[in-house]
Amino acid sequence: MNRLLRTASLGLPVAAAIAGVLAPACSDDPAPAPPPVVVTPAEYGKPYDKLSDWHLFRDPSKQEPADDVVPYEVISPLFSDYTTKFRFMYVPKGKQIGYRDDGVWDFPEGTILVKTFSYPKDVRQPFDDVRLVETRLLWHEPASSCPDLVSGPCWTAHTYVYSDDGKDATNVIAGKFVHVDFTGPTGEPMSNEYHVPNTVECKECHQKSDVELPLALRTRQLDRDTDLGGETENQIDRLFSLGYFAEEPTPAGARTRLVDPSDTSASLDDRARAYFDANCGHCHSQAGFASDSALWLDYDSTGAGPAHDKNVGLCKKPLSAGEGCGNVFDVVPGEPDQSIMVCRLGSTEIDVRMPPLGSKIVHQEGLALIEDWISSLPPDACQ
Repeated sequence: MNRLLRTASLGLPVAAAIAGVLAPACSDDPAPAPPPVVVTPAEYGKPYDKLSDWHLFRDPSKQEPADDVVPYEVISPLFSDYTTKFRFMYVPKGKQIGYRDDGVWDFPEGTILVKTFSYPKDVRQPFDDVRLVETRLLWHEPASSCPDLVSGPCWTAHTYVYSDDGKDATNVIAGKFVHVDFTGPTGEPMSNEYHVPNTVECKECHQKSDVELPLALRTRQLDRDTDLGGETENQIDRLFSLGYFAEEPTPAGARTRLVDPSDTSASLDDRARAYFDANCGHCHSQAGFASDSALWLDYDSTGAGPAHDKNVGLCKKPLSAGEGCGNVFDVVPGEPDQSIMVCRLGSTEIDVRMPPLGSKIVHQEGLALIEDWISSLPPDACQ
């Protein structure tokens, strides 16, 4: 079951890469099936020191998952300094996910969400010649593992930094900087002191109303079609057909789905909303870390109408302290250069840049999208 799901849920080029690993060599005799690799969760409250002890991967250096680990992809990814990410989920045998149209899916206790950050030699070929940097785990533990938890599920964050050969990774609690050199999106040489977050920094992004939660594991992000050698299947429908949901999801045509921000066939408004939702909304929401800014950029807070216009910053003066770059309003319709948002997205200064965590390099493509979106808005002098 899991091997079928691994194949069907992966999009190219990830699917092609793993399919190549799994494909048997040409021979008159069928290749023997590889021995099973089954996840071995740690004792609750006592994460392993080594990533390999979890048995989440058949081969960590190739990011080939274990038999009971499922890869998935999102529609609108969070920009993280041009890293390539590999995403997986493990749901304990005999347990199921509670589907929701809105909000994060209800994962059972024991679930492990896995995300590996890696650097390609050239970001224009993001899955070729990658250097593994870190794998982050979000582990759904019992409430006893979160003594300060007021309500909601207990998710604990654990970060593993890879050895130079990429064969294993070690648990790092205090964070770390890793130097990387790579070729950038226009062919220019780039370097970065990549920041591996500490445990407290993980909470700043994942915490909502004092509850630590996953970010992208929701319908609007995972409701995407995937293609493997010309065979297309919806990722959510495939999960349901293989028994991962406790109830049948809403039919595909009635589900809310983000657009890919890089898809120029979609409207600028939809692309900007999807970009904001993935890159800003986890903090800039009514329940997020930046709630006091009243700049709310999660998908539910954006859209059409006067209230939503204020949420997204149109002609709105900042309510919280922060560098305004000499500008007065968060967004001045028709005038990206007069908008605080553009200045902060385009800055690398620690007291100015947005987001303040998770990225130190300006996302040129994302910045260009937001500039185009602001330029497309009906001009307003903003008094």
